[in-house]
Amino acid sequence: MSRMNFVPVTPENSRVAETDKHFVTEPFTRSGGPRPLVLVVDADRESRADLECKLKRYSYRVVGVESASTAIELMEQQRFDVCLLDMNFIEMDAIEMIHRIRLSPTTGKPAIIVVADAETKFAAADAIENGADDYLEKPADERLLHARIRSSLRQIDARLAELSKFLPRNILNQVLSNANLLEKPSPADVSVMVCDVRGFSRTSERVGPVQTITWISDVMNELSRIVLDHGGTIVDYVGDEIMAMWGAPIASPQHAGDACRCAVAIQQAVIGLSEKWRSTVGGETRMGIGINSGLAVVGNTGSTHRIKYGPLGDTVNLASRVQGATKYLRSSILMTQSTAGRVDASLRGRRVCSVRVHNIREPVQLYELGRCGSQDLSAGCAAYEHALSAFESANHPEAQDILAQLLLEYPQDGPAKLLMLRVIQSQLGGEFDPVWTLPGA
Repeated sequence: MSRMNFVPVTPENSRVAETDKHFVTEPFTRSGGPRPLVLVVDADRESRADLECKLKRYSYRVVGVESASTAIELMEQQRFDVCLLDMNFIEMDAIEMIHRIRLSPTTGKPAIIVVADAETKFAAADAIENGADDYLEKPADERLLHARIRSSLRQIDARLAELSKFLPRNILNQVLSNANLLEKPSPADVSVMVCDVRGFSRTSERVGPVQTITWISDVMNELSRIVLDHGGTIVDYVGDEIMAMWGAPIASPQHAGDACRCAVAIQQAVIGLSEKWRSTVGGETRMGIGINSGLAVVGNTGSTHRIKYGPLGDTVNLASRVQGATKYLRSSILMTQSTAGRVDASLRGRRVCSVRVHNIREPVQLYELGRCGSQDLSAGCAAYEHALSAFESANHPEAQDILAQLLLEYPQDGPAKLLMLRVIQSQLGGEFDPVWTLPGA
């Protein structure tokens, strides 16, 4: 949710604040929302009034102040789109003010256009080199003023369009108001989803690089759209894999449910993607999805040269391992107990098994997402969990009998097949361990 702070009314801005009060308190949305909000910072009353008048004729929302310190205070409370900054300051050098605006994580990074008279116009070059976006000469031509503002806003919109490919729009608005949300590493309770395209290497070898790129790009575009539609943050793409996160940079109490509903939507979309690309890639398009919830350190996991916002820690590693387990269990979506315990019964499917993961002391319980496979196995869930409990209690004959009947009814049930294999291996004298060690763990 965007911030809705009131601009403080002071003696120097009371006239403008009174006339535009109903605008300034509106939440900021760049697309289809309130008109651009412009802060005019000019110590000369007549010059400031001239700029305000010209801006309002183009229907901009305007707040005018004569003090640099008041301007910075306002920008830290209210997101402005543009700051028109006079080069003549007694209180603070204009270059210093530009630095303060650009370095502050809470000023919203507005477009800065410096306004210079004939005596100071050459100093405008220094201002641009130090972070200003453009300049205007006094007295400002009305049409040129409008054109410079629109040009600056278009550049900002282009940068926003790139960011919106990774962050949902509602989260992006909050990030723009407080850069610390992305720049400062911090612990967060999150849900991480790792989604992998099955059989990518075989398909790539079969159809060649050109068709492979066209296919995987279409698939990733659709997956990305679904993640953003469900409020997720796209963390990374690695070949045929996409990682997404819920719960950061904006905390959310329902992040586990949001991640699970996104996974279900992805599997529904895969049906259409598979049909669309079947003749081209010579087979089905399938996904394996792993979800885990827990504490992670969230921030820039890349470098100063290339920023990559995302989580680090065991929560992320386990989500990746769970995704890998879907290959062996022939189950399209698996989640950990940490996630299953946070979602309602309509999303929580059967407990599938207990697994052992490298560097994690306690066994991890895995659950299927409710009705997540190509078949509706809900009728067999109770029978499967009964067989699993019998196996874990070393009652192998009972587990075998239940699984044999279950597989007659559902011969493609991947978890039941794996559990039957483990039962048979134990009965043939293999070492019995109720906890399954994930391959590669």
